[in-house]
Amino acid sequence: MNNSIIEKIVETAHHIYDKNMIIGKAGNISIIDNDDMYITASGTDFKSLKYTDIIKVNVDTLEYVTSDDKVPSMETNLHIGVYQKRNDVKSVVHVHSPYATAFAFSNKRLKQQEGFGEITGEYIEEVEYFTPGSKSLAKHASNALKNEDAVLLKNHGVICVGKNIDEATLLCEYIEGIAKTQYITHVLNL
Repeated sequence: MNNSIIEKIVETAHHIYDKNMIIGKAGNISIIDNDDMYITASGTDFKSLKYTDIIKVNVDTLEYVTSDDKVPSMETNLHIGVYQKRNDVKSVVHVHSPYATAFAFSNKRLKQQEGFGEITGEYIEEVEYFTPGSKSLAKHASNALKNEDAVLLKNHGVICVGKNIDEATLLCEYIEGIAKTQYITHVLNL
């Protein structure tokens, strides 16, 4: 087990919780390290996440190492799918931040804004609803992330990728920020 990777995931989970980007036990974080992926365990509380809540999964065999009876996140296949399609991505962060998730549950589209790289289209990419943890969600979300660094999962949440965990986390914060700005703008224009 790579202690520095585990420590970084734990630190990031606490940061995400403190920023109110996670509600309850919804969300997951991973970092890829060669053939191994470190991912949060299923059903973990980011507020109290600890070393033993991180599981090492071999991306080829799906065998995993855990210090107790925990299992990897139900979105493990989604994370692996992203890593298989994007060799430039080293971290995946999935959150349920309130404003961005509200857009994911609404019929409103979230517009792209200046501030985090090149604008590639008018709206943040959306992935239709598929049951959380399903093969269909893993397939469609990882396909959408082949050309995008952030997508909204309809009726679910947000998933962002980056060359490291800090970049993926910052992108989640950015998406939440633009969602909040657009929501407030909409309310002011009523």
